[in-house]
Amino acid sequence: MERYTTEQRVEIVKFYYQNQCSVRQTFRALRLVYGVHDRPTESTIRCLMQTFKESGSVADRPTPVRQRRVRFGENITAVRESVHENPRQSIPRRSQELGLSRISTWQIMHYDLHLHLYKLQLTQELKPSDHRLRREFANWTLEHYMEDDPDFGEKIIFSDEAHFWLSGFVNKQNCRIWRDENPRDIHKVPLHSEKVTV
Repeated sequence: MERYTTEQRVEIVKFYYQNQCSVRQTFRALRLVYGVHDRPTESTIRCLMQTFKESGSVADRPTPVRQRRVRFGENITAVRESVHENPRQSIPRRSQELGLSRISTWQIMHYDLHLHLYKLQLTQELKPSDHRLRREFANWTLEHYMEDDPDFGEKIIFSDEAHFWLSGFVNKQNCRIWRDENPRDIHKVPLHSEKVTV
């Protein structure tokens, strides 16, 4: 009924009462005013009259909106304390402990507490002897490069880390297959197989 103005709706109500409260006769009578294709349907007339009888108005009834206040002081405080106690806990586990939904917990953490999710970054642990050993290797490389073999720098191959499973398993992250269509290869492996990292 959104496409009909208030004046048009009042006119439809008048036609309804002028035609002995008959939806069918009102529908037929409106053909003279709106034409065959632009007149309101019988269901529109019926709905308009039901709204008018219930509320005394021809305006659309407001759609009820369910108000749920989850992001308020008490819940924000509970989430803040939970994060302070254990910042590494996952949102599903945290929301389960606090009795909140996952989305509400995430919204409180992101919008109210202004927290961001960061990944744990892995770096190689350096020991006290590593600095000396690296310097010795760098000096040896420079001496070997300058004196013995001028092409030594071109013979060095730099590569990324790769895991090789002794069972023949292929790491999906290190392996890509270039094909014109998906080969859908499946390789079955035991749960924990031995591997060598290179």
